[in-house]
Amino acid sequence: MIRKIYGSILAAICLMGCGSSQKKIIPPPPVEAIAVNSGSSQSATVNTAFAAPLVAKVTTGGTATSGVVVTFTAPATGASGTFAGGVNTATTDANGLATSAVFTANGTAGAYTVAATAAGVSTPANFSLTNTAVPVESIAVNSGSSQTATVNTAFAAPLVAKVTTGGTPTSGVVVTFTAPGTGASGTFAGGVNTATTDANGLATSAVFTANGTAGAYTVAATVSGVSTPANFSLTNTAVPVNHFSFYLSGLEVINQVGDYGPNFYAVAGSVAIDADGNVLAGEQDYNNAFGVTSPQPSGDAITGGKLTVVDATTGQWTLTLITNNTALGAAGTETLGVQFVNTKHALITQFDGSATSSGSMDMQTLPSTLGGGYSFTFSGVDSDYDPEVGGGVFSITGTALQNGVLDVDVAGTVALATAFTGTILAPDSSGRGTITVTGASGVTAINYYIVGPEVIRIIDVDPEESFVGSAYGQGASAGTFTNASLGSSVFGVESNPFGYLYAAAGMLTTTPAGNAYQGVADNNELGYAVVSAAAISGTYSVAGNGYGNLTDTSENLEDVTFLGIYMTDPNLNLLDPNNTTSGLGGALVADLDEFAIGTGVLIPQTVTATDSFAGNYAFGAQGYTLLNTAEGWEFDFVGQGSVTDGVLGGTGLLSDASALFDANPTNTGVTFSGTAVPDEANAGRYTMFSPSPLVMTVVEGSPFDFQVVLYQASGGQLLFLNEDNDPGFFGSLQQQGSLTDLLATSKVAAKTNLQRKH
Repeated sequence: MIRKIYGSILAAICLMGCGSSQKKIIPPPPVEAIAVNSGSSQSATVNTAFAAPLVAKVTTGGTATSGVVVTFTAPATGASGTFAGGVNTATTDANGLATSAVFTANGTAGAYTVAATAAGVSTPANFSLTNTAVPVESIAVNSGSSQTATVNTAFAAPLVAKVTTGGTPTSGVVVTFTAPGTGASGTFAGGVNTATTDANGLATSAVFTANGTAGAYTVAATVSGVSTPANFSLTNTAVPVNHFSFYLSGLEVINQVGDYGPNFYAVAGSVAIDADGNVLAGEQDYNNAFGVTSPQPSGDAITGGKLTVVDATTGQWTLTLITNNTALGAAGTETLGVQFVNTKHALITQFDGSATSSGSMDMQTLPSTLGGGYSFTFSGVDSDYDPEVGGGVFSITGTALQNGVLDVDVAGTVALATAFTGTILAPDSSGRGTITVTGASGVTAINYYIVGPEVIRIIDVDPEESFVGSAYGQGASAGTFTNASLGSSVFGVESNPFGYLYAAAGMLTTTPAGNAYQGVADNNELGYAVVSAAAISGTYSVAGNGYGNLTDTSENLEDVTFLGIYMTDPNLNLLDPNNTTSGLGGALVADLDEFAIGTGVLIPQTVTATDSFAGNYAFGAQGYTLLNTAEGWEFDFVGQGSVTDGVLGGTGLLSDASALFDANPTNTGVTFSGTAVPDEANAGRYTMFSPSPLVMTVVEGSPFDFQVVLYQASGGQLLFLNEDNDPGFFGSLQQQGSLTDLLATSKVAAKTNLQRKH
């Protein structure tokens, strides 16, 4: 009907003016519709462009209309997007198509609509679009888990996480590594704890360093949108700590009172040393029997120090111990010269000029429980400052010290087989414990330091006397020893600095059925007599509890005539308690004579072949001179050398407080050389006599020659002593293992000259 009316009006107009010259006015046709042409139903990852533009089509009566401006409007919030250059309009072309600028999804995932509108058209064209999240499916540990690192050190490898989508590596993903905020943890270099995945989907952390707390923990690697992290299992380990027990005795220059001095002194203790050589803690007992001792029951605290290398190749070090006892060393700091035989055993000497002494340092087995039978010896001074040595046996059951039998020799006064008992308290965390003795006159308070369950170092802590020594377990042999327990052996004994100065060494074979032995020995009694290669013979006996004695009836060894022998576990090495494979068995020895008063060892002799005496050896000795100075009359050295075809060459550390060899009380780089000549008549005995003596050179161009005899227990252990009238020394050579992970004119005159004047 409208079309008919509109047509009638047009006809009337024509009747009135058609054919005349007047121009006719016709209005533009109205826009009829706008619709989606293409680009709808697309998806794009957040922050990336959609693949196709949005295209709207404008028509009039179904016919494409050109020149129409179309506006594209995206949501203002939430999931949406932006048009390139901010241009959100387009004009239809000849085909009625309006094509948008490139459209890029924003950072919000979700579905939404972009509306296309044109003026005069009430119904828009709606484009359905979806922003999809980054398609990360999983994150996992690639490498770097299950690592350990010492506290405050970097882990060997970085932490590497792998990000995949459907099993395919995904690049460009930011991974965050998060360590615990407290306790055992660590830090990333530069504080950077994020990394972006590479083409292989791998995100590699910065260097990660353990903090100072030991323990296990987890570092989590996370990615936005993934709920399950990749967990790296890490462990901070404490700095490796080695616990050592040490003991030594000798003469001290310090703590002299008036005309009295130098003093005898003894020290025993334990120390914890980390892998960097730092002394972490420790404790010790010191006693000079002249009023200066460690406080009891606490002892001296070792609060710090350092194990410092002198020559790593040879195993020579120095060990400083910082204590809370300012009467020791240099205002409380002691320095020891250390010659490692292996990583668990070293020969040591005081090495700071305050004193000079000899002893050993051995790795501790902690905790250890003591029990069963033990043999022991000790050496020191009594309350009158007379030389004192002792030895015996006892057993331990719980805290009870039982069945004790003691031999003691004080300045030539001998008491044999004194019965005693006591109590022994469990050690603390450093292996230090106490023993209280009853029934043994003059010996009441003793402290001990554990080396292991069968070895302890003992020290008298009574303020008016002092001694130091060792107790060794008897193992399964306790109660079953016989004369047959003692076979071919090498022995050595030496006085302490307040005794009649001497040392003796030798070797013997036994005839158990006849209680007899025979052998050869050397003895150097300074200023009195030197006996070389003397034939010895006599009788001996060993009881079931390991208590025994040996008498020299040959009278060829001067004042060495009667030894107390105390049998030990056949599976123990007396020189190196942590060595369980060689040099095993033997006995402790106490020389119980009138003048020759000393202690030592008796070691099974298993090898005498000269070709076994070869390789690298650590050695150490305690020596004395008849020169009595204000600084004393003792010198000590430790060192290391190699032996090839009997020729020894090496270097060492010399502690020389009496300035016998040089003005310096301590010397490093001291050289030793000599040639060991086998004794053709006595296999296992060697001499370094002129023209090839043992030469010690402290100062270049000023060598000192020593006439030395050696007795070979095996290729791994030898005892040696100097046979000069003055000075003299006694010690041992011990074959080195691994150093990796990773030293007067008459008897009476001499005795009187060296005793305390009170």
